[in-house]
Amino acid sequence: MDKNSVPNKTLLIPLYLGVAGHRDIREEDKELLKHLIKEFVEQKQIECPHTPVVLLTPLAEGADQIAAWAAVESKIDFIAVLPMPVEEYKKDFVSPNSALEFDSLLAKASLIIELPLQDGTSIENVCNHEKRNEQYYQSGLFIARQCHVLIALWDGTDNGKKGGTADVVKLKKTGIPGKFEDKTKRLRHLQTGPIYHIITPRKSNLVPDHPFTKIMYYPSQPENTPSMDEENDKEILRRIDSFNKDFIKLGSALKEKIEKSTSYLLPNHADCVNNLTLCNIAEKHGITSELATYFQKRRFLALKVLLSLVVLAFLFLHINTEFLHKPLILMLYPITMGIGALWFFIANREKFENKHEDYRALSEAYRVQYFLNACGKQNSVSDHYLKRHRGELEWVLYALRTSLLNDWKNDKTFREVNTVNQMKAFIFLKTNWVDDQLKYFRKTSIKHNLSAKKWELMASCSFISAIVAACLLFLVSFNAEKFPENLKSLEEIIHSVLSCSTSVLLVLAAALHGYSDKMVFAEQAKNYQQMAQLFQLASDKLDHAINNNDFDEANDIITELAQEALLENGDWLLLHRSRPMENPKG
Repeated sequence: MDKNSVPNKTLLIPLYLGVAGHRDIREEDKELLKHLIKEFVEQKQIECPHTPVVLLTPLAEGADQIAAWAAVESKIDFIAVLPMPVEEYKKDFVSPNSALEFDSLLAKASLIIELPLQDGTSIENVCNHEKRNEQYYQSGLFIARQCHVLIALWDGTDNGKKGGTADVVKLKKTGIPGKFEDKTKRLRHLQTGPIYHIITPRKSNLVPDHPFTKIMYYPSQPENTPSMDEENDKEILRRIDSFNKDFIKLGSALKEKIEKSTSYLLPNHADCVNNLTLCNIAEKHGITSELATYFQKRRFLALKVLLSLVVLAFLFLHINTEFLHKPLILMLYPITMGIGALWFFIANREKFENKHEDYRALSEAYRVQYFLNACGKQNSVSDHYLKRHRGELEWVLYALRTSLLNDWKNDKTFREVNTVNQMKAFIFLKTNWVDDQLKYFRKTSIKHNLSAKKWELMASCSFISAIVAACLLFLVSFNAEKFPENLKSLEEIIHSVLSCSTSVLLVLAAALHGYSDKMVFAEQAKNYQQMAQLFQLASDKLDHAINNNDFDEANDIITELAQEALLENGDWLLLHRSRPMENPKG
């Protein structure tokens, strides 16, 4: 099945390529630059065969329009990100030809986003040089923030112009400020990304060093080498493409479950079902939730089979040692261990563990994003999520950051929730999120606590049985000479059975304890109990705020609860990452 068979390709996570560059590019250089961009697009399509590649461009003269034509010729979608309303923006196109080219490209755009004017800026005063540059800065910020790779057609010179190419490159390279972040929080993670720099001559700088040289810059960690930074970026792309591949492969089979999961989050409530943003988030939550469940089942099955094979292998070994003494039986030990190793290899190659954890993390983040939007908040979860758990999970943040891009419309900035009755939204949120999660955490805490006790009891019983068998073995061995001659064969059988039982029961006890440890039942039970207490407190306080029509208090409670929920989800992820499934040894 290929990606064209997916009913709605907007449900895939796209790979966004942003563009920034000079306006005054020489006519004779345009074809070469377009060719270099098309080459780069093709490279990304090969790297991510299941992922739609989409270009983000402001469609300004020069680099932006060159990139747009490259997208058209490469048969990929492009989104026009305009710094201001179309008619006002067109005033910046100097020549009639460039204005006509802008109109032609605008008609080919898959989506047109007109960024809102900043506070204090109106159509009447946007002609002011400073305010206009601020709008261009916002356009560059938007593209740098939303894209995974920024294509920079730039001569490498920083002219200090706000909103210029150098400014956009700097935003991508050094970090992008979170629009909704508390400005007092200075020590937050900087969201950066790769930059594909094509050194580009311009009319005002005809001879930059090494023109048309292609350079890739990757987000760098202090302890990493350049090759490690490149590999980290490739891993992010692999995770994105793997998610899309899984949805393409499993989407049809899981369709009913996805619809059920989506409808559970999106009740038949007019303010919700008529809202495109909420419908989009709910559907993405449904997809990620069901994919997480699918891989969770395979992960748990893989772990159970793996531990069972280890116990079975030891059983074959001791059957050969104590009873049959046949080469065929002895061979069953390495064969079973080999099957276990092969089973581990397959489970590890298919990444059941990582997919369960990653998709569950993304699903829970969508849940929080949904309810924040449902009560009128436009906070981006990606600004607050996984602050302590970055690295390979950067793809989750990318997915969150870009998931709402298709909710922008030609005539609006965002499709916002109807918040005429703000208190009605708070009541909806309390019932469908706070109280629902309270029930979930209580129920799951009890369930995990019982599971922890059950598996540890089974492990303890096996261990005690092994001790009893060892004691009986000692008694039989100690009294071996007292057995009558006609019962010597019986003594040998009892000795063999007890010896075999002692070893196998010890291995079984270790396997049962190992399963409980890998599943982290006890630790999760404690965490869920703490979250139940937190949601109970939030429910009580939210009740009080609603009854007193205290909007500010309700807003503060929801914001804090969302951050706590995201933190718990990150801790859950780290806890499971610390207990990976391991290759059987013995």
